[in-house]
Amino acid sequence: MEEHLEIERRFFVGQGSEKPWRVLEASSKVIQYYLDANFLRLQGHTLVYNEAVEIIRLEEETRTIFLSEKDWTVRIRFRDERTTLTLKGRRRNATASELEWNIERALAEQIVAQREHPFVEKRRYLWGGVDGLVWEVDEFEGELSPLVLAEVELPSEDASVELPSWLGEEITGDHSWSNASLARRKSEFTLD
Repeated sequence: MEEHLEIERRFFVGQGSEKPWRVLEASSKVIQYYLDANFLRLQGHTLVYNEAVEIIRLEEETRTIFLSEKDWTVRIRFRDERTTLTLKGRRRNATASELEWNIERALAEQIVAQREHPFVEKRRYLWGGVDGLVWEVDEFEGELSPLVLAEVELPSEDASVELPSWLGEEITGDHSWSNASLARRKSEFTLD
């Protein structure tokens, strides 16, 4: 079951801070759409969206996890050439259940085209910390620019991590700053 958990800490990144993640590090263009979880159903072992689009057949373990969680956040991510469907459960502190599958781009585009979905656009950078952990730094685009957030995945909630000097306030567990929440409220977003 542990491979189906996401444990992460999240932080603001100050606008005036240095930007070491931009130097010789990998980056990707990311667009994430947030689907209405009420349209996602399990028919036998198959996840179905909007009563018609069959997405993926679940193994017994993932089916059990899916049925055990009541409040999934459903995301389709287009990241460079890779397309994923992700289900995230309710976050408790730094931990949430997470199920993720690679899916065909055409299938994802078909689902996204069915209705308007909240979305975020960002450039994601990967930055290696001095402790060997990999930070994901997201520079948001469009209505969310110039917001920059950083997160690091951890093996456990009590794992030690060397915090880079360019981090700002920690927002771990603050649901109002999740990507799903930002997607839904981006039209009201302003930076002071």
